[in-house]
Amino acid sequence: MARRENTVTDALMFAGGTLLGAGVALLFAPRAGRETRREIVRFARTTGEKADRITHDFAGNIADYAGSVGDKASHMLNSGRCRLESEGHRVASWIGGSGK
Repeated sequence: MARRENTVTDALMFAGGTLLGAGVALLFAPRAGRETRREIVRFARTTGEKADRITHDFAGNIADYAGSVGDKASHMLNSGRCRLESEGHRVASWIGGSGK
């Protein structure tokens, strides 16, 4: 689990560095001020939309994963209850019957 968290952190750091580098490159590009500001606004809008999509996809994946874990836990709990009932009946018949 720790490796998966490191991978996500690394990916986010890489994406953040990429965005920061692109923003700096835009600021130092040889263009007129008005043109540079338009480019920055366009870049920020596009980046924001991409970030929203990535965030929603990531949240959906986390929700799916949590649902899967919940389903497995529920299945294990039900299986444990059935096994406990079965063993309980077996012990009760053993105590009440030939187990003496």
